[in-house]
Amino acid sequence: MKTKWIIIIILALLTSILLYYSHDQKVRESIIFFPITDTVSFTKASTQLNFVEKKDDDEYVIEWDATSITDEEVFLRQDLSLLFSDGKLIETLSEWEDQSQKLAQFKKVSGEDSSHYEAISLHYGEIHLADEQIRSIQQMSSDHLYVIDSEFTTLFSFKTALTEEEKEWKEILDKVTEQHLEFSWNELINHFQVDKSKYTEIPLVELSNYQNSALPGITKERTQDIIGSLWEGLYKNYFLGLKTKEGKVIEPIGSSMPLLLLAKDHTHLLVLIQSKDGTPFKFIQGLDR
Repeated sequence: MKTKWIIIIILALLTSILLYYSHDQKVRESIIFFPITDTVSFTKASTQLNFVEKKDDDEYVIEWDATSITDEEVFLRQDLSLLFSDGKLIETLSEWEDQSQKLAQFKKVSGEDSSHYEAISLHYGEIHLADEQIRSIQQMSSDHLYVIDSEFTTLFSFKTALTEEEKEWKEILDKVTEQHLEFSWNELINHFQVDKSKYTEIPLVELSNYQNSALPGITKERTQDIIGSLWEGLYKNYFLGLKTKEGKVIEPIGSSMPLLLLAKDHTHLLVLIQSKDGTPFKFIQGLDR
């Protein structure tokens, strides 16, 4: 009889643990966009890239930080950040907390050769109001860093090119990134037979430019709704893995920077991505209200 009760207790504990981890996984794998509220706001939302040190003759280290603070504790806080090097995704960051006000993440990333690093972050909060309505707050931030690691010069970094040497390196690295992305994006546009004349092109890292301004031909309020829904889709279909029609999940690391194509008739938004192995992906977000 005693053995029977021990087994029942063990089973109950196992069930509780499984339910806990099931809930944990469900929360981690969902950013859900709700209508924006102004009852809570961010007092800080930042992304920073900084050169840290030379690791050895072949490698160096940069530090990547994503931090956000709200003016009060909210039901759920989640931040995610994407780091690109010369137009390719190389690292991701994500953190969430229940009943939280501040999130701070950082990662040291090793690099080699001269590169242009670009990072964009979404800072998100889920707000439960007194009348049981659920609302969202969101803010984007971004940063970039040029690191010059060449046998022809000493190792150095900069964000804004001031000297002639920095301007020359900026031009070289911008051209490298531009050529890589143009090649990938043109392949995608041709594969999906997209008429470029009907769309406004927005590289993902430039999306943060619309934090306080409107997308072309769209109101500022509607812009924030579109951006919120876009990040919800990017999180599920890009950050967590690129899902093929056959159900295969492809790691996003090594993929091209997503190209956003906003239809000029404001009916939809296309997201084009090429995985590391060249697999093309297209996601469609309807914009009709």
